[in-house]
Amino acid sequence: MKGLKDYALTLLMLIILGVLFFIKKDTATSALQISLSSVGSMLKILPPILITMNLLDVLIPKEVVIRHMGHDAGLKGYLWALILATFAAGPLYAAFPIAALLGKKDARLSYLIFFLGMWTVTKLPVFTYELEFFGVPFTSIHVVTGIIFYYFLSIILEKVFLKNEKQHIYRSLAEV
Repeated sequence: MKGLKDYALTLLMLIILGVLFFIKKDTATSALQISLSSVGSMLKILPPILITMNLLDVLIPKEVVIRHMGHDAGLKGYLWALILATFAAGPLYAAFPIAALLGKKDARLSYLIFFLGMWTVTKLPVFTYELEFFGVPFTSIHVVTGIIFYYFLSIILEKVFLKNEKQHIYRSLAEV
């Protein structure tokens, strides 16, 4: 029953789509096509991500992650999170398995939150696109405010989480 509960939202959406099919066939067909297109896009991206994740899991020892992004890494941990996110490629959902892997290897929670934020702000393809189309002033303001915002957000969120919530997050990451 627990497995069925994990897919409750998906089942609910399928039921809604089925009901919608009898009420408004065109809308249901359009929604189904969009959903299948999104799933197709994800299936193209996920295999390389999973292969990369497994390679990183094998090639990067836990001690290296703890040394550079562990609980006592200080600003160096934020710098590593920034570097990793900047040289990344792919949509944001590609960042979650990487963050999970880093968390599994005992990276500090605030570095993981900062890493996910930086993935949206400083990723090199986005950065170069912004430079070309919006110019240096806009891009500079966007990147600097993004870094400051996600730095403080990651610290605040880490402090807001209770100790047992953090343990639950790390236990969940270990199961990934």
